[in-house]
Amino acid sequence: MHSGYYLKGNRQEVMNYENIPFDPAPPPYTPPNSETFSTSTHYKYRDSVICSKCGQLHEENGTHLYDYHQAVDEDLMCHICLQPLVNPIDTRCGHTYCSRCLKSYLKLQKQCPVDRQPLTVSECQKSSLLVRRLLDKLLVVCPNVDYCEEVLPRSELDAHLTHRCRGAVTKCIKASLGCSFQGPRSALQSHLWECDFRDQQSGKNPVLCGEVSTIEIQRDQADLGMSVVGGCDTPLVCVVIQEIFPDTVICRDGRLQPGDQILEVNSEDLTQASHYQARKVLSQYLPVCRLTVYRERAEEERPIEKEEILKITLNKTKGKQLGIKLVGKRHGTGVYILNLVPNGLAAIDGRLRPDDRVLEINGQDLSYSSQEQAATVIQSSQDRVQFVISRKSRPQTPDLIRSTSEALCSLDLDPGDASWPMCRKCREVNISINKDPSETLGISIAGGVGNPRGDTPVYITNINPLGCLGKSGQVQKGDVLLNINSSNLLGLSHPEAVAQVKANTGSKVITLKIVEAPETCIGPSNFVPSWLYWQQLPNLCQNIKTVTLLRSPTGSLGFSVVGGSDCVQGCLPIYIKSVVLETPAFKDGRLKCGDMILSVNNTSLEKVAHAKAVEILKQATGAVSLRVVSWPGTMV
Repeated sequence: MHSGYYLKGNRQEVMNYENIPFDPAPPPYTPPNSETFSTSTHYKYRDSVICSKCGQLHEENGTHLYDYHQAVDEDLMCHICLQPLVNPIDTRCGHTYCSRCLKSYLKLQKQCPVDRQPLTVSECQKSSLLVRRLLDKLLVVCPNVDYCEEVLPRSELDAHLTHRCRGAVTKCIKASLGCSFQGPRSALQSHLWECDFRDQQSGKNPVLCGEVSTIEIQRDQADLGMSVVGGCDTPLVCVVIQEIFPDTVICRDGRLQPGDQILEVNSEDLTQASHYQARKVLSQYLPVCRLTVYRERAEEERPIEKEEILKITLNKTKGKQLGIKLVGKRHGTGVYILNLVPNGLAAIDGRLRPDDRVLEINGQDLSYSSQEQAATVIQSSQDRVQFVISRKSRPQTPDLIRSTSEALCSLDLDPGDASWPMCRKCREVNISINKDPSETLGISIAGGVGNPRGDTPVYITNINPLGCLGKSGQVQKGDVLLNINSSNLLGLSHPEAVAQVKANTGSKVITLKIVEAPETCIGPSNFVPSWLYWQQLPNLCQNIKTVTLLRSPTGSLGFSVVGGSDCVQGCLPIYIKSVVLETPAFKDGRLKCGDMILSVNNTSLEKVAHAKAVEILKQATGAVSLRVVSWPGTMV
């Protein structure tokens, strides 16, 4: 007897049960025999297409197919196709099937395929949240095995194929002009060099709010003309445009805005790229720059979060309370754990946590119930209480505060690559140099208060090896100048700092107080700081500004935040992740992606947990005053 599917590599291919007559024999139900299968396989590939969601060949409205990385529990298998369930539904007699499998079967026979009880579609219901979550977490292999080795949860495969997979079949961006190219995403960039329509202009695809958009920009100069912040090695997690400079490639194109998240550049995935890796990819010159970006909708102030579904069972003990306090939330549905009573069974067990959302208790759905209903279910339980809870957490990202040299060591960088900064420990030192009156200091400086790109300390951009500082070897490009001959340089504009340095060049002894640069560079080129350079400078180098905003009619300030004392890698400041179009923050123009928020209406955010920081921001009323530190992003 054939099992109803056959293996092709690691793939279980499903029969088309719409076109195969079922045997109405008495129970138990058995799939068609091998003879029926062999004479009916042509139905499987008739009108088949490559599915954009699962990446495999099946009928346009057929059940999705997946290559599973591991063996799947038989309790998660459909009794009809003998595959892991897809869009599962339950019958009133307690069996579970793929939605499409069962609906197709019921068109032929109005009975349950297993126990043959009478059954109609209207008597079925969507499977429980727990089952659907377990199915979503099943690991699958990307079907484009010749180009991609990704193994990921089944629920994430659709987005992977749409936006990241190098083997996903895609059309040429000039398809609207008549180009017939179709091939793997990895081949698209090389095709663009030879495309017969490459020099023809097509209508520009807009960047839409709340959607992933792909645009093409003709690049006629080396720099794109924007600055970026973030990366997977920072609290921002993603790469975000901070600023767009006037009269540049990006500015003239007009479609990108500050706050747009960059997901992909010329088929290079940036969703898992560090800050320096993203800068390197963005700095590579190609005549056609293809960018995939995401723009948040207005009022979207949620940080990137992951949801974990857990099943936790507590055994009751006579004379001992569970010790769980439940609560509802004013602005949301459902029941949450407020706290755990010390020495209660739940606290001793240690698996439940405050702010966990209770989805089910003993199989009863409590997603939209009150705390009184949840308490009643718990009290009526005899020996044990089985919880299904949802726990939100932000992605685990490396600590921004750790030394950059440690982060770079793990990236296998080429030390001869000039696009990567040389990194060292950041510390404050005093330097004394004897100088001939005829000698020059031999340094170039940049920065200062009031610069177009923001208020920064004064730092060294270049060193003449024949000047007295160059010959001494005690300073490097990127070092921050705090004072010269006891004259303070902090808080000065660039012209004022230059004048102060020149006024002291006639001295026979030059004393400098500097902060050694967290980044430097070699060669004749000027040093240009990255966004991470500024993050590692001590607090005395910060220029704090105050920004006051009035809330929109809907109550939004218009930005989302990340960071906090409860980050997995340690206590981090609160950062602005994105500023949303047409909101108070965007219209004011002073807040930028990557800014650090120190306080809200005189309430400090230092060493505050992420949820608490969000609560403080949401509860601030009237004119909301923010003290922020704003650093320039990395120019590309």
